[in-house]
Amino acid sequence: MKKAILVILFLMIFALLGYGCAKNVPESPAEKIPESIANVPEAEPELVSETPQDLIPEINNMPTELVAETLPFSWEKDVGSRIVDGSVPFVHGLKDGKARLYYCNSKGILSAISKDGLTFAKESGVRISPGTGFEFQVCDPTIVNLPDGKMRMYYKGANSLNPGPGQSIHKIYSAVSSDGLTFQKEGLRIDSETNGDNGWASVPDAITLPDGRVRIYYVTASGMQHGIGSAISSDGLDFVKEAGIRVPNLVDPALARIADKYVLFAASIDERFAKVPKGIYYVESPDGLDFGEPIAVFQGDNVYDPSVLKIDENTIRVFYGKVVPPQLPAVESHTGKITG
Repeated sequence: MKKAILVILFLMIFALLGYGCAKNVPESPAEKIPESIANVPEAEPELVSETPQDLIPEINNMPTELVAETLPFSWEKDVGSRIVDGSVPFVHGLKDGKARLYYCNSKGILSAISKDGLTFAKESGVRISPGTGFEFQVCDPTIVNLPDGKMRMYYKGANSLNPGPGQSIHKIYSAVSSDGLTFQKEGLRIDSETNGDNGWASVPDAITLPDGRVRIYYVTASGMQHGIGSAISSDGLDFVKEAGIRVPNLVDPALARIADKYVLFAASIDERFAKVPKGIYYVESPDGLDFGEPIAVFQGDNVYDPSVLKIDENTIRVFYGKVVPPQLPAVESHTGKITG
């Protein structure tokens, strides 16, 4: 009995010692979690785009396509002809309010004068006479005013009367005048055989840009295309061809600045281009290089070579050549008003 009591006491003492040791053992760092961390909510998983970084557009820099409104013209055919027995017109507004119409016939480049831009009286003499070589035929005049009060005419010279690229070679020349009547030839400005025009730089129309440079729009056979190209010059004498085609499928350019736009009038003379039936059209541009789709002034056969006279800020007159055999070639016109 006594022995049994001793065994029971020994077991009780052992149990008490084991409890105390377990209570005094410190928690290991791996087991102890601070309360501030324990209460932080579990983070959401990060979303990663599957699109490669270089293909993600910068939204703020994406271009927005703007649809520009075209000028709302109302056109009316002017009664009668401006001149007869002449064609390929260029009209030049003079400082005294008169208008001088340069035109072509077998004699060369001639002129007529008008007070109202409708009734013209032919002036005596020849402004530019034909010569030899690549000036065997001269035609297609255009004029810019110079800072010294003179004016410079650019015109086409051709080595034959045969029409079309490959049948003759057309180049662009210039001449200078102090009165618009007597011109002194200056020589070759655009050589179509060396500048990429494939022997055809024809029907020039020149404008002076706001920075003083001169740009010539002209019919080109560059790349054997059918259209209007351009060349630029800082002095009006040495020209550099500008890349690309300004206007495809149209010919015979005539440009005016209207309502802060470059408005280029041109002719459609080739029945192969069904999108633009034969007639006189215009295209618009904000910079004079990239032009929009053609809009018809009128459609009809046997018309070509438009030229533009700005009557006022809202009115322009478009002159053009017309040939209906057996009648003599003539210059006729349409007047347009901006209605908007």
